[in-house]
Amino acid sequence: MTPRSEPTATGLRLAYAAAGLLIGGAWVYGRNMPLWEHALRLCLIVVVVPPVLHLVRSRIRRRPAAQHLPLRQLVVAKVLLVVAAVAVELLLDPLTAWASFVTAAALATVVAVGGPPWHRSRHDTA
Repeated sequence: MTPRSEPTATGLRLAYAAAGLLIGGAWVYGRNMPLWEHALRLCLIVVVVPPVLHLVRSRIRRRPAAQHLPLRQLVVAKVLLVVAAVAVELLLDPLTAWASFVTAAALATVVAVGGPPWHRSRHDTA
């Protein structure tokens, strides 16, 4: 990719699929801790890690940071995603022992399927 090139549609889908799997995996990994602590940890992961990785990647390439999505909208979307996961977990917990796995699968699916269109729509308005 050139410094100002846009990711391809396939690359964007793969990136969001990988992110969805990582977020879902993080949800399952924390299934034995208190839900509030788990949600807070996941919020920190999804809000802090991507900008840090972006800065490290731009420093390694010795290029200026590429244009990015508006930070406020991105943070709000990620926090709402975690809040929705907490709600799903609370609703499913009395019904099944697999609540964490179902929630993780839902997180991964929402990120993988909804991420690329959301990214493109936000990027077009940025």
